[in-house]
Amino acid sequence: MVVLALAVVAGASGKRSGDKDLVMFAMTSTNVYGANQITGAKREAKRLGYNLKVFEHMFSQPEQDKQVQQYIASGAKPAAVIYWPWIAAAGINSARLLSRLAPVIQLTQEPFPKAWPYVKAYAGANQVLIGQVAGQMMLKARDAATKAGAKFHSANGNLLVFQHPQGEFTGTARWQGFTEVVKKTGKNFKVLHTEYGANDPDTGYKLGSQIIPKYKGQGIDFVYVSNQQAANGVIRAFKENGITPGKDVWIVSSDCSGTLTAVRDGEAFGTGLQPAVIEGTVVVRTAVQYITTKKVLPGKYQYPSGKTVPAFDPNKPPSKYNYMPHAPAIGKAGIDNTRLWGYTADQICASA
Repeated sequence: MVVLALAVVAGASGKRSGDKDLVMFAMTSTNVYGANQITGAKREAKRLGYNLKVFEHMFSQPEQDKQVQQYIASGAKPAAVIYWPWIAAAGINSARLLSRLAPVIQLTQEPFPKAWPYVKAYAGANQVLIGQVAGQMMLKARDAATKAGAKFHSANGNLLVFQHPQGEFTGTARWQGFTEVVKKTGKNFKVLHTEYGANDPDTGYKLGSQIIPKYKGQGIDFVYVSNQQAANGVIRAFKENGITPGKDVWIVSSDCSGTLTAVRDGEAFGTGLQPAVIEGTVVVRTAVQYITTKKVLPGKYQYPSGKTVPAFDPNKPPSKYNYMPHAPAIGKAGIDNTRLWGYTADQICASA
Protein backbone atom coordinates (compact mmCIF):
# COMPACT_ATOMS: atom_id res chain seq x y z
CA MET A 1 0.00 0.00 0.00
CA VAL A 2 1.23 3.48 -0.88
CA VAL A 3 0.22 5.93 1.84
CA LEU A 4 1.91 9.28 1.60
CA ALA A 5 3.01 10.81 4.85
CA LEU A 6 1.81 14.31 5.52
CA ALA A 7 5.34 15.69 5.27
CA VAL A 8 5.61 14.27 1.76
CA VAL A 9 2.35 15.84 0.64
CA ALA A 10 2.63 19.28 2.15
CA GLY A 11 6.26 19.53 3.12
CA ALA A 12 7.60 19.26 6.63
CA SER A 13 7.75 23.01 6.88
CA GLY A 14 4.09 23.45 5.95
CA LYS A 15 4.92 24.80 2.51
CA ARG A 16 1.76 25.71 0.63
CA SER A 17 0.87 23.95 -2.61
CA GLY A 18 0.92 25.71 -5.95
CA ASP A 19 -1.55 26.18 -8.77
CA LYS A 20 -0.40 22.96 -10.45
CA ASP A 21 -0.94 20.76 -7.40
CA LEU A 22 -3.86 18.36 -6.97
CA VAL A 23 -4.64 16.20 -3.96
CA MET A 24 -6.70 13.02 -4.06
CA PHE A 25 -8.39 11.14 -1.20
CA ALA A 26 -9.24 7.57 -2.21
CA MET A 27 -9.26 3.98 -1.04
CA THR A 28 -6.18 1.78 -0.79
CA SER A 29 -4.20 0.71 -3.82
CA THR A 30 -3.97 -2.77 -2.31
CA ASN A 31 -7.41 -3.16 -3.88
CA VAL A 32 -7.24 -3.75 -7.66
CA TYR A 33 -9.88 -1.14 -8.39
CA GLY A 34 -8.21 1.43 -6.15
CA ALA A 35 -4.80 0.79 -7.72
CA ASN A 36 -6.13 1.20 -11.27
CA GLN A 37 -8.05 4.34 -10.37
CA ILE A 38 -4.98 5.98 -8.84
CA THR A 39 -2.86 4.90 -11.82
CA GLY A 40 -5.27 6.56 -14.25
CA ALA A 41 -5.41 9.75 -12.22
CA LYS A 42 -1.63 10.02 -11.93
CA ARG A 43 -1.11 9.38 -15.63
CA GLU A 44 -3.59 12.04 -16.70
CA ALA A 45 -2.35 14.57 -14.15
CA LYS A 46 1.21 14.15 -15.42
CA ARG A 47 0.07 14.41 -19.05
CA LEU A 48 -1.74 17.67 -18.30
CA GLY A 49 1.18 19.15 -16.34
CA TYR A 50 -0.20 18.74 -12.80
CA ASN A 51 1.30 17.22 -9.66
CA LEU A 52 -1.01 14.70 -7.96
CA LYS A 53 -0.55 13.50 -4.39
CA VAL A 54 -2.72 10.72 -3.01
CA PHE A 55 -3.98 9.82 0.47
CA GLU A 56 -5.23 6.23 0.73
CA HIS A 57 -7.41 4.68 3.42
CA MET A 58 -8.17 1.07 4.29
CA PHE A 59 -11.94 1.09 3.61
CA SER A 60 -12.54 3.47 6.52
CA GLN A 61 -14.37 6.79 6.61
CA PRO A 62 -12.95 7.68 10.06
CA GLU A 63 -9.42 7.08 8.76
CA GLN A 64 -10.13 9.25 5.73
CA ASP A 65 -11.62 12.00 7.91
CA LYS A 66 -8.43 12.04 9.97
CA GLN A 67 -6.31 12.33 6.81
CA VAL A 68 -8.42 15.29 5.68
CA GLN A 69 -7.99 17.04 9.02
CA GLN A 70 -4.22 16.50 8.99
CA TYR A 71 -3.94 17.78 5.43
CA ILE A 72 -5.92 20.92 6.24
CA ALA A 73 -3.75 21.53 9.31
CA SER A 74 -0.64 21.42 7.10
CA GLY A 75 -1.62 24.70 5.44
CA ALA A 76 -1.53 23.20 1.94
CA LYS A 77 -3.46 25.01 -0.79
CA PRO A 78 -3.99 22.75 -3.82
CA ALA A 79 -5.55 23.93 -7.04
CA ALA A 80 -8.31 21.34 -6.59
CA VAL A 81 -9.27 18.43 -4.36
CA ILE A 82 -10.37 15.05 -5.72
CA TYR A 83 -12.43 13.38 -3.02
CA TRP A 84 -13.97 9.92 -2.85
CA PRO A 85 -15.90 9.73 0.41
CA TRP A 86 -16.00 6.10 1.46
CA ILE A 87 -19.47 6.60 2.97
CA ALA A 88 -21.20 9.38 1.04
CA ALA A 89 -23.39 10.66 3.88
CA ALA A 90 -20.76 10.34 6.61
CA GLY A 91 -18.15 12.05 4.45
CA ILE A 92 -20.06 15.29 3.95
CA ASN A 93 -18.27 17.11 6.75
CA SER A 94 -14.89 16.35 5.21
CA ALA A 95 -16.17 17.71 1.90
CA ARG A 96 -17.21 20.88 3.71
CA LEU A 97 -13.79 21.28 5.31
CA LEU A 98 -11.94 20.58 2.05
CA SER A 99 -14.05 23.13 0.17
CA ARG A 100 -12.44 25.85 2.27
CA LEU A 101 -9.08 24.96 0.72
CA ALA A 102 -9.96 24.51 -2.94
CA PRO A 103 -12.73 23.41 -5.30
CA VAL A 104 -13.80 19.84 -4.57
CA ILE A 105 -14.49 17.32 -7.32
CA GLN A 106 -16.23 14.28 -5.87
CA LEU A 107 -15.29 10.86 -7.18
CA THR A 108 -17.15 7.50 -7.47
CA GLN A 109 -19.85 8.24 -4.87
CA GLU A 110 -22.34 10.80 -6.20
CA PRO A 111 -22.83 13.68 -3.75
CA PHE A 112 -25.91 13.63 -1.56
CA PRO A 113 -28.02 16.84 -1.71
CA LYS A 114 -26.48 18.13 1.52
CA ALA A 115 -22.98 17.75 0.02
CA TRP A 116 -23.54 19.86 -3.10
CA PRO A 117 -22.87 23.23 -1.40
CA TYR A 118 -19.29 21.99 -0.91
CA VAL A 119 -18.76 20.12 -4.18
CA LYS A 120 -18.30 21.72 -7.60
CA ALA A 121 -18.85 18.63 -9.78
CA TYR A 122 -19.01 14.86 -9.75
CA ALA A 123 -16.83 12.58 -11.87
CA GLY A 124 -16.84 8.82 -12.05
CA ALA A 125 -19.12 5.86 -12.30
CA ASN A 126 -22.76 6.12 -13.34
CA GLN A 127 -23.96 3.57 -10.81
CA VAL A 128 -27.51 3.40 -12.18
CA LEU A 129 -26.12 2.70 -15.67
CA ILE A 130 -23.88 -0.03 -14.23
CA GLY A 131 -26.94 -1.66 -12.70
CA GLN A 132 -28.83 -1.36 -15.98
CA VAL A 133 -26.02 -3.10 -17.85
CA ALA A 134 -26.04 -5.90 -15.26
CA GLY A 135 -29.80 -6.22 -15.63
CA GLN A 136 -29.47 -6.50 -19.40
CA MET A 137 -26.82 -9.19 -19.00
CA MET A 138 -29.03 -11.10 -16.57
CA LEU A 139 -31.89 -11.08 -19.08
CA LYS A 140 -29.48 -12.47 -21.69
CA ALA A 141 -28.39 -15.09 -19.16
CA ARG A 142 -32.02 -16.12 -18.71
CA ASP A 143 -32.44 -16.39 -22.49
CA ALA A 144 -29.27 -18.48 -22.72
CA ALA A 145 -30.38 -20.73 -19.87
CA THR A 146 -33.77 -21.23 -21.54
CA LYS A 147 -32.12 -22.18 -24.84
CA ALA A 148 -29.88 -24.60 -22.96
CA GLY A 149 -32.97 -26.35 -21.60
CA ALA A 150 -32.74 -25.16 -18.01
CA LYS A 151 -35.82 -25.72 -15.84
CA PHE A 152 -36.40 -22.79 -13.51
CA HIS A 153 -37.68 -23.12 -9.95
CA SER A 154 -40.22 -20.32 -10.42
CA ALA A 155 -41.98 -18.85 -13.45
CA ASN A 156 -39.14 -16.46 -14.36
CA GLY A 157 -36.35 -17.92 -12.27
CA ASN A 158 -35.17 -17.64 -8.67
CA LEU A 159 -32.51 -14.99 -8.03
CA LEU A 160 -29.99 -14.80 -5.20
CA VAL A 161 -28.35 -11.39 -4.69
CA PHE A 162 -24.98 -10.52 -3.12
CA GLN A 163 -24.75 -6.77 -2.66
CA HIS A 164 -22.42 -4.02 -1.46
CA PRO A 165 -22.59 -3.20 2.26
CA GLN A 166 -26.14 -2.25 3.20
CA GLY A 167 -26.87 1.45 2.78
CA GLU A 168 -23.90 2.13 0.52
CA PHE A 169 -25.01 4.31 -2.40
CA THR A 170 -23.18 2.21 -4.98
CA GLY A 171 -25.21 -0.90 -4.26
CA THR A 172 -28.50 0.96 -3.91
CA ALA A 173 -28.12 2.77 -7.23
CA ARG A 174 -27.00 -0.35 -9.08
CA TRP A 175 -29.98 -2.33 -7.81
CA GLN A 176 -32.24 0.50 -8.92
CA GLY A 177 -30.86 0.28 -12.46
CA PHE A 178 -31.00 -3.53 -12.44
CA THR A 179 -34.65 -3.67 -11.40
CA GLU A 180 -35.66 -0.92 -13.84
CA VAL A 181 -34.40 -2.98 -16.77
CA VAL A 182 -35.94 -6.25 -15.60
CA LYS A 183 -39.29 -4.68 -14.71
CA LYS A 184 -39.75 -3.42 -18.27
CA THR A 185 -39.91 -7.03 -19.48
CA GLY A 186 -42.85 -7.81 -17.20
CA LYS A 187 -40.99 -10.96 -16.14
CA ASN A 188 -39.42 -10.23 -12.78
CA PHE A 189 -37.12 -12.70 -11.13
CA LYS A 190 -38.17 -14.11 -7.78
CA VAL A 191 -35.60 -12.73 -5.32
CA LEU A 192 -34.91 -15.43 -2.74
CA HIS A 193 -32.58 -13.35 -0.58
CA THR A 194 -30.26 -10.33 -0.61
CA GLU A 195 -27.01 -10.65 1.30
CA TYR A 196 -24.97 -7.50 1.97
CA GLY A 197 -21.24 -6.97 2.34
CA ALA A 198 -19.57 -9.08 -0.38
CA ASN A 199 -16.65 -6.98 -1.66
CA ASP A 200 -13.84 -9.44 -2.47
CA PRO A 201 -13.18 -13.17 -2.92
CA ASP A 202 -12.89 -13.79 0.83
CA THR A 203 -16.16 -12.10 1.79
CA GLY A 204 -17.87 -13.57 -1.27
CA TYR A 205 -16.81 -17.06 -0.22
CA LYS A 206 -17.62 -16.52 3.46
CA LEU A 207 -21.09 -15.14 2.82
CA GLY A 208 -21.77 -17.60 0.01
CA SER A 209 -20.87 -20.51 2.30
CA GLN A 210 -23.41 -19.25 4.82
CA ILE A 211 -26.24 -18.36 2.45
CA ILE A 212 -26.15 -20.98 -0.32
CA PRO A 213 -26.96 -23.94 1.97
CA LYS A 214 -29.98 -22.04 3.31
CA TYR A 215 -31.52 -21.44 -0.11
CA LYS A 216 -30.34 -24.24 -2.38
CA GLY A 217 -33.33 -26.32 -1.30
CA GLN A 218 -35.63 -23.67 -2.83
CA GLY A 219 -33.72 -23.83 -6.10
CA ILE A 220 -31.27 -21.09 -7.08
CA ASP A 221 -31.39 -20.31 -10.82
CA PHE A 222 -29.59 -16.97 -11.12
CA VAL A 223 -27.13 -14.99 -9.01
CA TYR A 224 -26.36 -11.29 -9.16
CA VAL A 225 -23.13 -10.20 -7.44
CA SER A 226 -22.14 -6.56 -7.06
CA ASN A 227 -18.58 -7.21 -8.28
CA GLN A 228 -16.60 -10.01 -9.91
CA GLN A 229 -14.04 -10.29 -7.13
CA ALA A 230 -16.84 -11.23 -4.74
CA ALA A 231 -18.39 -13.44 -7.43
CA ASN A 232 -15.17 -15.47 -7.59
CA GLY A 233 -15.62 -16.31 -3.91
CA VAL A 234 -19.34 -17.06 -4.36
CA ILE A 235 -18.48 -19.43 -7.22
CA ARG A 236 -16.15 -21.36 -4.93
CA ALA A 237 -18.94 -21.65 -2.35
CA PHE A 238 -21.37 -22.98 -4.97
CA LYS A 239 -18.90 -25.67 -6.03
CA GLU A 240 -18.41 -26.79 -2.45
CA ASN A 241 -22.19 -27.13 -2.17
CA GLY A 242 -22.35 -29.39 -5.22
CA ILE A 243 -23.78 -26.72 -7.55
CA THR A 244 -22.02 -26.06 -10.86
CA PRO A 245 -21.88 -22.39 -11.93
CA GLY A 246 -22.62 -21.97 -15.63
CA LYS A 247 -24.71 -25.13 -15.64
CA ASP A 248 -26.87 -25.24 -12.50
CA VAL A 249 -26.78 -21.49 -11.78
CA TRP A 250 -26.10 -18.46 -14.01
CA ILE A 251 -24.04 -15.66 -12.50
CA VAL A 252 -23.71 -11.99 -13.51
CA SER A 253 -21.56 -9.37 -11.78
CA SER A 254 -21.55 -5.57 -11.99
CA ASP A 255 -17.85 -4.78 -12.19
CA CYS A 256 -14.80 -6.79 -12.97
CA SER A 257 -11.96 -5.80 -10.64
CA GLY A 258 -9.74 -8.87 -10.38
CA THR A 259 -9.28 -12.00 -12.44
CA LEU A 260 -11.63 -12.73 -15.34
CA THR A 261 -10.99 -16.48 -15.40
CA ALA A 262 -14.53 -17.33 -14.27
CA VAL A 263 -16.06 -15.37 -17.16
CA ARG A 264 -13.68 -16.87 -19.69
CA ASP A 265 -14.42 -20.38 -18.41
CA GLY A 266 -18.18 -19.84 -18.42
CA GLU A 267 -18.62 -20.14 -14.66
CA ALA A 268 -19.84 -16.54 -14.69
CA PHE A 269 -22.07 -15.55 -17.59
CA GLY A 270 -20.82 -11.98 -17.80
CA THR A 271 -19.47 -8.94 -15.99
CA GLY A 272 -19.50 -5.19 -16.43
CA LEU A 273 -16.28 -3.50 -17.49
CA GLN A 274 -15.98 -0.65 -15.01
CA PRO A 275 -12.62 0.90 -15.97
CA ALA A 276 -11.16 2.38 -12.80
CA VAL A 277 -8.14 3.61 -14.76
CA ILE A 278 -10.50 5.65 -16.97
CA GLU A 279 -12.40 6.87 -13.92
CA GLY A 280 -9.13 8.28 -12.61
CA THR A 281 -8.58 9.96 -15.99
CA VAL A 282 -12.07 11.44 -16.04
CA VAL A 283 -11.87 12.94 -12.55
CA VAL A 284 -8.54 14.66 -13.32
CA ARG A 285 -9.99 16.03 -16.56
CA THR A 286 -12.98 17.36 -14.63
CA ALA A 287 -10.75 19.04 -12.05
CA VAL A 288 -8.56 20.66 -14.71
CA GLN A 289 -11.59 21.92 -16.64
CA TYR A 290 -12.93 23.55 -13.49
CA ILE A 291 -9.54 25.05 -12.57
CA THR A 292 -9.27 26.52 -16.07
CA THR A 293 -12.82 27.84 -16.51
CA LYS A 294 -14.17 28.30 -12.96
CA LYS A 295 -17.52 27.18 -14.37
CA VAL A 296 -19.78 24.13 -14.28
CA LEU A 297 -22.41 23.31 -16.89
CA PRO A 298 -25.75 21.99 -15.63
CA GLY A 299 -26.76 18.43 -16.38
CA LYS A 300 -24.85 15.28 -17.20
CA TYR A 301 -22.08 14.33 -19.60
CA GLN A 302 -21.54 10.68 -20.49
CA TYR A 303 -18.04 10.03 -21.83
CA PRO A 304 -18.13 7.84 -24.97
CA SER A 305 -17.35 4.15 -24.69
CA GLY A 306 -15.30 3.89 -27.87
CA LYS A 307 -12.05 2.03 -28.44
CA THR A 308 -9.96 5.22 -28.62
CA VAL A 309 -9.35 7.96 -26.07
CA PRO A 310 -11.62 10.97 -26.74
CA ALA A 311 -10.06 14.39 -27.22
CA PHE A 312 -9.87 16.66 -24.20
CA ASP A 313 -10.52 20.41 -24.12
CA PRO A 314 -9.41 22.01 -20.83
CA ASN A 315 -11.18 25.24 -21.80
CA LYS A 316 -14.58 23.57 -21.84
CA PRO A 317 -16.38 23.73 -18.46
CA PRO A 318 -17.18 20.36 -16.92
CA SER A 319 -20.77 19.26 -16.41
CA LYS A 320 -22.27 18.82 -12.96
CA TYR A 321 -22.12 15.06 -13.53
CA ASN A 322 -19.28 13.60 -15.64
CA TYR A 323 -19.70 9.89 -16.22
CA MET A 324 -17.04 7.37 -17.21
CA PRO A 325 -17.84 4.78 -19.90
CA HIS A 326 -19.12 1.32 -19.04
CA ALA A 327 -19.61 -1.83 -21.14
CA PRO A 328 -20.71 -5.45 -20.74
CA ALA A 329 -18.42 -8.42 -21.35
CA ILE A 330 -20.20 -11.74 -21.86
CA GLY A 331 -18.17 -14.92 -22.01
CA LYS A 332 -14.77 -15.43 -23.55
CA ALA A 333 -15.66 -13.50 -26.71
CA GLY A 334 -16.70 -10.47 -24.69
CA ILE A 335 -13.50 -10.56 -22.66
CA ASP A 336 -11.28 -10.99 -25.71
CA ASN A 337 -12.92 -8.44 -28.01
CA THR A 338 -14.16 -5.52 -25.90
CA ARG A 339 -11.99 -2.39 -25.73
CA LEU A 340 -12.51 0.90 -23.88
CA TRP A 341 -10.19 3.82 -24.67
CA GLY A 342 -7.53 1.38 -25.86
CA TYR A 343 -7.64 -0.78 -22.74
CA THR A 344 -8.39 -4.50 -22.96
CA ALA A 345 -10.75 -6.19 -20.52
CA ASP A 346 -7.79 -7.69 -18.65
CA GLN A 347 -6.16 -4.27 -18.31
CA ILE A 348 -9.43 -2.76 -17.10
CA CYS A 349 -10.14 -5.47 -14.58
CA ALA A 350 -6.80 -6.77 -13.40
CA SER A 351 -3.97 -4.31 -13.87
CA ALA A 352 -3.76 -1.12 -15.93
